[in-house]
Amino acid sequence: MQLWLCLRLSELAVQCLPQRRPQALAVIDRQRIYAVNATASLLGLEPGMDPASARALAGETPLQLLPRDPDMESKALESLCCWAYGITPHLYPFRDDCLMLEIGGSLKLFGGSDAILRHCRKGLAGRGYSADMALGITPLAAWSFSHISSDGNSSKGCCEREQLEKLPLRTLEPLHEQFIALQRGGFTTLGEILALPGASLSRRCGSQFRELLQHLSGEVVPPPVHFEPPSCFADSYPLGYPVRNHDELGPALEQLLTSLEDYLRQRQLQTRQIIWHFSGLNNYRESLSVRTSEARAPRQDWYRLTRLRLERQPFAQEVELVQLHADQLESAQPTSGDLFRQAGQSTSSSQLVDLLSNRLGAQAVNSLHYRDAHLPEHSSTKAPSGTTNTPCPKNTAQRPFWLLSEPELLRHDGQQLWFWGSQLELIYGPERIEDGWWERSTSRDYFVARNTQGQRFWVFHERRQQRWFMQGFFA
Repeated sequence: MQLWLCLRLSELAVQCLPQRRPQALAVIDRQRIYAVNATASLLGLEPGMDPASARALAGETPLQLLPRDPDMESKALESLCCWAYGITPHLYPFRDDCLMLEIGGSLKLFGGSDAILRHCRKGLAGRGYSADMALGITPLAAWSFSHISSDGNSSKGCCEREQLEKLPLRTLEPLHEQFIALQRGGFTTLGEILALPGASLSRRCGSQFRELLQHLSGEVVPPPVHFEPPSCFADSYPLGYPVRNHDELGPALEQLLTSLEDYLRQRQLQTRQIIWHFSGLNNYRESLSVRTSEARAPRQDWYRLTRLRLERQPFAQEVELVQLHADQLESAQPTSGDLFRQAGQSTSSSQLVDLLSNRLGAQAVNSLHYRDAHLPEHSSTKAPSGTTNTPCPKNTAQRPFWLLSEPELLRHDGQQLWFWGSQLELIYGPERIEDGWWERSTSRDYFVARNTQGQRFWVFHERRQQRWFMQGFFA
């Protein structure tokens, strides 16, 4: 049997706005109040009221009236669907302010319906939302119970047929206009309607109303809808008040990074770059890009790197909305940990590179990359850290680790070579390298040389110029 959980966000139109503040706030739609926050509700404001009456009730108390933003509500619901995907894959938005979750297959995973309800309350509160919750054997039944059982704790009672039949018809009025007409005829509960002959009910109220009753009572069980998360991650966190101090952004950053971590784990993806957007009044907007060299960076590393970048990029104005995007995604690769990790090995080389890059700037940290060139001084180049390096071809010849940027001329006295006042002895070679025939032909014979102290060097003889040069040093 299916078990549905309805999360009815009655204040979604208010809670999704970035301009939320503790003062009284009402959302206006078609010259009528559509939704109010808790402060405005204490003043007597309620949906359906005209703005003039709302101002009169507020008196001298500050009242903020904002237009409804359906696009923002839709994005908020989509973001909550991505969060709820961690509970069940069978979910869908309903009536612009509800989430319907089929949790029958998740009861064992979470340890029962009560544990799922607690998980939902905590998750919604962490995102700045509140919801009326209820369980039901059908989505419409769960939605109906959410109007009369805001705590959602009566999981057993809501699943029983007799509880469904006790539903008052006034609760079902938004589902179909026929419920209003039936109340005028003297009916008060859903059970009284379900007791009527189906054929007669279809003739008097229409087949569509009859199908609605079948879906509501569970006579017809629709197949569960499988939610497909978006291909790219995007989530937002309305602060509810103006912020300019970076320390006050901590909860928002942690919440959004937790959402990103859940999304990547559910989709088996990983990323090397995230982009932050900070928005404020008067169309103020700041963007911040954070990169890592490892795609499987944990949430704590993303948070630390973001704080480092924020230190280098202060806000020019106050911000009220934080958004996080990640669109450069790749398939997650399985990794194994180090069983015998050294006690003092707390930071890996990649983490150190990420810290330096985000503190000093990406242009300040580079790595050496191989370049396909025959001449040693042209075979390496600098590249930004984190970029893929071309594999160096295997070569059995001896090569030093330290190469000079430009070969240094050696003093040649007859058959003897001198460097820093010490005589050199050729102990290995020659190895011939020729290149540049298309512009400036070069022909060199390379040798490994040793001085009187036993240090080894890499020298070459330029055959066309008949001169000797120092190329590099062996460790």
